[in-house]
Amino acid sequence: MSQSSTLFPASVAGTRSTSRHGGAPLLVIGAGPKAVALAVKSSVLRAVGFDVPEIVALERDRTAANWLAGRGWTNGRQRLGTLPEKDLGFPYDCTTWGESHDPVTGEIAQRMAGFSWASHLQDRGLYARWIDRSRPQPSHREWADYLEWAADRSGLRTVIGEVRAAELRGGDWALTVDDGTDRFAVHGAGLLVSGPGPAAGVLPADGARVLDTAGFWKMAVEGFPDWAETVVVVGAGETAGTIVRELALGQDRKVTVVAPRATLYSRGESPFENRYYSDPTGWAGLSETDRQEFIRRTDRAVFSQEVQSDLALTTNVSWEPGRVVGTRPADGQVAVEIAYGEQHRLHRADLVVDATGGDPLWFTGLLGPLAEDALRAALGGAVTRERIERSIDSSLAVPGLPAPLHLPNLAALAQGPGFPNLSSLGLLSDRVLARYVPDVHADDTAVAEARSGSRTTARAGAPGSHHLDTSGAAQR
Repeated sequence: MSQSSTLFPASVAGTRSTSRHGGAPLLVIGAGPKAVALAVKSSVLRAVGFDVPEIVALERDRTAANWLAGRGWTNGRQRLGTLPEKDLGFPYDCTTWGESHDPVTGEIAQRMAGFSWASHLQDRGLYARWIDRSRPQPSHREWADYLEWAADRSGLRTVIGEVRAAELRGGDWALTVDDGTDRFAVHGAGLLVSGPGPAAGVLPADGARVLDTAGFWKMAVEGFPDWAETVVVVGAGETAGTIVRELALGQDRKVTVVAPRATLYSRGESPFENRYYSDPTGWAGLSETDRQEFIRRTDRAVFSQEVQSDLALTTNVSWEPGRVVGTRPADGQVAVEIAYGEQHRLHRADLVVDATGGDPLWFTGLLGPLAEDALRAALGGAVTRERIERSIDSSLAVPGLPAPLHLPNLAALAQGPGFPNLSSLGLLSDRVLARYVPDVHADDTAVAEARSGSRTTARAGAPGSHHLDTSGAAQR
């Protein structure tokens, strides 16, 4: 993998690209599963002749950092909540790029299978052992190993540094990156925002008695203090579920979960719910009310069935309905104020963990004035979560911007519930990359056609018609 101060398309004499990216890369903030899935699909598509952008990840840490201990989201030992077979290529339906009988679609699927979870285990000599152990869920650390393996094999290029700003420049994105010693610009034809962003809870964390998600996992890695015998966990999503499991089973602490609804619901996991995650065909035809209820019931403020099954083994977990509206010190403990309906009550605990997750609009703080104005104009008003969620198009982008801004984490309502999570990474990469290829239309209403003429022209355009320019780095 290469690092660079500047990225830009190189001119190639005698070639004419018919792409919508002009040889410039697609930039991804964060080198996590979505970036790796895009890199894998991009490398496969370019190998069979499609002129799709190369993927360049902007990462402040390392590939799959959020899946490793010490990065603020896990201790690495937690088990993956999604089946590992739902890997970087899932669902392996390549008809975005041609008819089902077109040989190219079969070749794409076959090449993608070389990046599967099973292929990773076979390459590591672990496949038979995994099968003999009844295919257990991998730990987050094992999943990170898979992502790093695939990133290396696909040639994902990563620029190490913190993205400080994102601005629109002449129909492209220009990102300002800080690597700790210098600031430099990285340019691309499109921008995809991945990852949860910084933990943003409802309570101000003090790093001692009131912790955010990052503070909790830091404490879990360093060792839990003996005084923290009773813990209140705020939140009822998967982030909260893994924290509750670690506290109750891993640390043998008494845990009270404060959830906004009457009880701790489990995620729907029947073939009927799962089908919309793997194949959102018909999703847009549902009423918005039904789509919101589906997401609420299966993905938001619910624990996975695996977490629920684990918690059934302990009596250490209880719950209280309501919302936490504040905390205050109380004789060496924390008094947690909980509002439920018209009632307010106090619950005391040694420790409080705010596990309500990240802010899905965190990226807006990076936008420069031109980008912010363009996004506001595209949305027809103030930049709100509701406006963005309703606007997302089939490429998982906000329509109407000079350069694509892909926001899969906000695409559930408009495009399907699997895009914000790990449920359909292969379909996500198809939807995004098809945006940059003429005559390919990736949506859930018709099978897209990748015309043979387009592929022939794309081959003439030569994958690799752009490069990393390291001259800026040499001049620092």
